[in-house]
Amino acid sequence: MPFDPPVFTQACEDRDFTEWHQGCAWCAVWVLWLRAPALAQRVQRARQALGPRLWPGYARQPHATVAYRGLMVEGAGPAAATFGVAQLRADIARLQHAPAWPRVLRVQGCGSFTTVPYLGLDPADAAALQPLHQALVPEPPAPAWHYVPHVTLGHYAQSVPMAPVLHTLQAALAGLAPLACAVPQLWLVRYRTHAIAGPLVAEGCLDLATRRYTALPGALLRP
Repeated sequence: MPFDPPVFTQACEDRDFTEWHQGCAWCAVWVLWLRAPALAQRVQRARQALGPRLWPGYARQPHATVAYRGLMVEGAGPAAATFGVAQLRADIARLQHAPAWPRVLRVQGCGSFTTVPYLGLDPADAAALQPLHQALVPEPPAPAWHYVPHVTLGHYAQSVPMAPVLHTLQAALAGLAPLACAVPQLWLVRYRTHAIAGPLVAEGCLDLATRRYTALPGALLRP
């Protein structure tokens, strides 16, 4: 009986993807920011266990992505940009009528895509985020697309069989209890397109209780 071929991780390309951003400086994403100090410690523990298998340049703060929004429109910027004030207003309108998301997310377990390893969420919490994601992304971007909310640990630096890497990660986190993180706001953030995994910069937030959006000082988009 033939065995399935092993799945390999995909090494990160550390370069400026100009063919993608075409000169747009920023890209926008809706996220739930997870700021518990204990989570930072868990992320560090997992990253240390994976060691050189991870690309060292990952600098994003722990978060769960809700929806990718695309290249940001800044004035008369490049034509490749698709997310501006009009799109932000439309998102806010959708979110004001979207089902409530959990006020607390429990980080539990781990997993991996071919490109990145991650910390998982409690299955009930992950399921509760699906309607929020669908409010912003009503049509899947690809036929096989499936939204899996998670906390990215970084990008892989090597192409190696994924099964032993995942086993190492699971062993490092074995026995840890679910970690509760409060998420009272949904955040619109941006990152620089020339940096493959640079830090997130807050644009504004939508409060869970009031569903009111507040742009932060220095925001590029103001609805």
